[in-house]
Amino acid sequence: MLYSVFRQMVRLPESIQMRISQFAPSGLRRSSLTGLALTLTVAIAGCATSPDQVVVDPTESPQPEVVETPKETVPPVVKDPSIKDQPIEAQPNNPGSGEKQPTATDEMVTVSVYTIDAQCNDFVSEPLEVPSNVAINEAVGKAMNSTELNAFKLDGYQVNIDGSTAIVDMRLATGSERQFVSLSSCEQRALFGSVEETLLNNASWDVDAVKFMNAGKEIVL
Repeated sequence: MLYSVFRQMVRLPESIQMRISQFAPSGLRRSSLTGLALTLTVAIAGCATSPDQVVVDPTESPQPEVVETPKETVPPVVKDPSIKDQPIEAQPNNPGSGEKQPTATDEMVTVSVYTIDAQCNDFVSEPLEVPSNVAINEAVGKAMNSTELNAFKLDGYQVNIDGSTAIVDMRLATGSERQFVSLSSCEQRALFGSVEETLLNNASWDVDAVKFMNAGKEIVL
């Protein structure tokens, strides 16, 4: 039976089959053919079931492109030309006194600040509570800024006590449209008179005279 299957599967040439039948004994012939058939069957089955070897050519995976996000630019701030600068109050520039900020432990004192009345005739006193270590500068600044002077600006001031004389050095702002001499008599009294009355009428300061300067030069009105 196996020989018949072998003949159908392998289909040897008839000349070879005749020679095998002639020279091989019948018993040996069958056993040899049986072994040969098994061998060829296993080989053919192995060839039929063996998968083809597939060679995969590895390729590099594409790298994602890096897209840079443009940075946001902040538009410049454009100043509205219709908004005018507000007048700047004069600030003390006396080293050691005007720059020091009062703390909770500073002793507070009450001083008298004098300002001109609405009719520009008399000076009116009002109490002001200030730190004791900057009392003179604070009081002078309050009196100096009590009246708004049109188109007249100060950049700062400094108060020094020389004996019984108080020297008040006012610094005219560079952009000021008016000078000291261009002030009216009422404006001069409101500016200089208020400061002078404040310095002379606080007895604890022992001031008997007041001198006014402009950047180190005496002001002559």
